[in-house]
Order: sequence, then C-alpha cells, then structure tokens
Amino acid sequence: MVLVVLIKKSNKIIVITLIALAVVIPITVPIFLLFNDNEITNINIELQFDGDTAYNYVADQININTTHYRIPGTQGREDCAQYFINKFQLIDPMISFTLHNFTVQSIGCQNVLFKMNENYSNILILGTHYDSRAKATKDSTNPDLPVPGANDGASGSAVLIELARVLYEKRHNLSVQIWFLFFDAEDQGYDFGIGLSGWDWCEGSSKFVQDIENFHNSSAETFDAMILLDMVGGDNLRFISETYSTSSLLDELFETGRQLGFTSAFPSYPTVNRIYDDHVAFVDYGIPSADLIIKFWDTPAEWPYHHTTGDDLSHISSTSLEITGKTVEQFIYNNYYEGTNPFQGSFPWSGDLDLLDSELFIFVIIIIPIVGIAVVVLYLRSRSNKDIK
Repeated sequence: MVLVVLIKKSNKIIVITLIALAVVIPITVPIFLLFNDNEITNINIELQFDGDTAYNYVADQININTTHYRIPGTQGREDCAQYFINKFQLIDPMISFTLHNFTVQSIGCQNVLFKMNENYSNILILGTHYDSRAKATKDSTNPDLPVPGANDGASGSAVLIELARVLYEKRHNLSVQIWFLFFDAEDQGYDFGIGLSGWDWCEGSSKFVQDIENFHNSSAETFDAMILLDMVGGDNLRFISETYSTSSLLDELFETGRQLGFTSAFPSYPTVNRIYDDHVAFVDYGIPSADLIIKFWDTPAEWPYHHTTGDDLSHISSTSLEITGKTVEQFIYNNYYEGTNPFQGSFPWSGDLDLLDSELFIFVIIIIPIVGIAVVVLYLRSRSNKDIK
C-alpha cells in the first residue's frame, strides 16, 4: 500500500514538473536572452563616419577591374591591394603597413595590414575580406561568371577605409592600437558549385593567424578583440546573431547600434546561426571576436544576391554602410576614448553564451510544451479509465 502511494505521488510530481516546464521554458528563455546583455551607455560624442564616402569606396573597388574584379591571382586583386595602400597613405603618408604573401593551389595571394597607434600595447583588430568570388555559383543564369562582390567583400573594405579616416583624426584620444586587416582568398570555397578548384573558405585569415606571431611582439602586446565586417552594405541591412562569435562582444556591438537608433539593423530577436567566416581562426587562437554579417541563405533570403552577378553596386546602400561604420566607431569611443570611463560594456569580452541556431531554438521551445501536454493528457486518460473501471 505504501509503495502504491509513493508511485501515485511520483506520477503527480512528474506531471507537475512537465506542466511547469511547458509553461516556464517558452516564457523564461526569451526573457533570459533579452536581459542577458551587459548594460552599456554610449558616450556622447559626434560620429564622423560618412556613408556616402564609403559608398564611393565600394564603387572604386568594383571599377578597378570589371573583367575579373578581385579574384585571387588576377591583376584586379593586385590593383585593389595597391588601392588600399594609396587610400591609407592619403590618411597618413607614413602609415605602417605590411603585405602578407601566401599561396593557395600555387596561386599568389596577399593579406594587407595597416596599423594605427602603435605606441599602445593593446590591439583591436578590424577585419574584412576583399577578394571577390570567381564564379557566381548561386546565379541561375550565369553561374560561371565572376561575382562583382560589391557587398560580399567591397562593402566591408570600404567601411574599414572610412573608419581609418575618421579614427585617425582622434587617434591621440584613443587608448588602443588599431589594426585594419584586409583578407584575401576568403570567398572561393565549395558552394553549389566550385569557385576555385581545391580551395577552402577563409584561406587568408587562416594563413594570417598561422603567422600572427610575425606581426606583433607577443611578449609586450596583447589582443583585446577582433571585429569582422562581412556583407555590411546591402539594402535592408539586418544583422544576425552569429554563434562562432564571442557572444559578449557581439551583444555589445548590437546594443551599441540599438542605442544609436539602428534597431532594424540590430534587432532584439535576430536570426541565430553559425557561419564559418574569417573571425573563426581568431576565436580559435583565443582572441574575442565578433562577425557582423547578414542572413544570406535560404530562399527567399533577406539579401538574395549572395554569390550571384547581382551582387553589384545597384544593391549597395550608403545608409547600411553608415549604420555599420557609426556603430563600430561608437563602440571604439565607448571603450577607448580618453577621458571616459574605460570599457563601458563587457571588456575583456570573455563571456560566451553559445546560443542555439534559430531553427533548433524554435523547435526546442515548441516541442517541450507539446511533449509535456501529451504526457499530461495520457496521464489524465489513464486516470479516467481507472475511474470507469
């Protein structure tokens, strides 16, 4: 008799627990995600980043070579690297830069690194890739033609040039060394077809991190963070929560943008997904890193020109470029501007909550209540049948 009572009590405990899970999880998980961010307040400073100027930088890159654009191993790629050097030397004729040469499948490639404020030992890396894809493998009409790469490559590069211009004016007020790092050979991996045969994604960033000890004094210099910009200039800008990224750093960038009023570009409930991109090698090296990137997959995608010949200047927005640039500019001032409380957010950005992808997250919060309700229904039916007997 005692055993029967214990079993009945155990059943009640299980039922109550399932009901609680069915009710609490769908409510508390979104609340947890909403309030998990560290509180920050943007410092009051005038932002100088200009989206129209950045737009012109995108156009310049597209027009460097309209036959091969910036495909690794082509003259267009070489001319684009020289274009970066010319632009940075207009900012400062004596600016420090390094050409990082490497080969992939016997093709010569080149990362380009510029350094500002080298008197500081802590380093913030701003990165982007500048190569354009060899074949438009998602293009239903012209899959063998090269991709102009206006958004996928040129937009992030344009933002870095304009950021260098505006930050240079305030360099003496910034307590950080800043690297502007342009990656070659990011965009040639396997898609629906082959870009360059035998190539993987993110070749340039992987090679750079392999050789990173050659570019800094590891006994005296440390890396604070790395921010990657990828496809940041297209129409209807809307960033995702990318889960290879260090979440505390990405969350702070999102909150910085929201406080600037860019709530559409930095939504409270963004799409969540994991993208293998140039920041991954830095994360694996131990540097807190964040990828500002849009949703470019599925049909219809939020930006449907990925890896097509439609990735041209007609789908670039100066507003999107300015949103991205001003957000990163504000982030830097929040954390490094002289005379402010340093590190307004979650520095050293070591916290990393690995969120579920959106599809899996939705599945979890739906399936648990369904399972709970099903168990409750079965339990009540069994009780009802016993009562009838």
